[in-house]
Amino acid sequence: MPHILVVEDEEHLAIGIKYNLEAEGFTVTTVGNGQAALAAIAAPDAPVDLVVLDLMLPGMSGYAVCESIRTQGRDTPVVMLTARTLVEDRIRGFDAGTDVYLQKPFDLDELLSIVRNLLGRQVRHGRPPVAALEDQEENAAAEAAVYRFGDAAVNFDTWEASSGSKPVRLTNLEMKLLKYLVEHEGTVSSRSDLLKNVWGMAHTPATRTVDTFMLNLRKYFEADPARPVHFLSVRGMGYRFVKGKPASPAQERGGGDGGVGAPQE
Repeated sequence: MPHILVVEDEEHLAIGIKYNLEAEGFTVTTVGNGQAALAAIAAPDAPVDLVVLDLMLPGMSGYAVCESIRTQGRDTPVVMLTARTLVEDRIRGFDAGTDVYLQKPFDLDELLSIVRNLLGRQVRHGRPPVAALEDQEENAAAEAAVYRFGDAAVNFDTWEASSGSKPVRLTNLEMKLLKYLVEHEGTVSSRSDLLKNVWGMAHTPATRTVDTFMLNLRKYFEADPARPVHFLSVRGMGYRFVKGKPASPAQERGGGDGGVGAPQE
């Protein structure tokens, strides 16, 4: 049964969230501060599958907790809860590594739906990497669903990915961004398009969030991230995904200096 960690210092709210998650069949642990949260995540006897994380915590903010989780190399889904309404706060949450930013007061059914969705997308521990699927006849159907480009293989049904012979662990937002780019292969997506369709932001302020995530995808899947052939920057416009090598490299600049420093839309 999935284990969910609820990090909330308001006891009545923590109890309510715990009660409803347990009613859905989940195992739930509650803590009231960031240090206790990190200790619970590091505990080897009860692995945490998802974190519901309040932003305003005593001593250590939810931003700092989420950043620490990601710094440790963990891709555990994080749902951040906050009463803050500014777009800048949402941007900071996404930059810290949260998967979903849910504003208080929130609808309980929406929270439960988000939790089920994120858990359903998690890479299952113990499954073979995508690169090994082709050697197993019983996984022929799964292999047919694998999308390949360069030395990479991605299964958007199981949310598994590999580059060369090594498995790649993507966060939920990284996988959503990759899926969107693949679905719009060959077309240019502006930063505003990506913030609206991947991050779900109705208003798109100037931010380097998209650039940071694109750099991550290049690091995972490009043979030379400084000279990408798949995740290209189109100067002054946005980004373009190419399954094979671009037809006119002179017309596009995919290097880190070309797109990341380009003006925001």
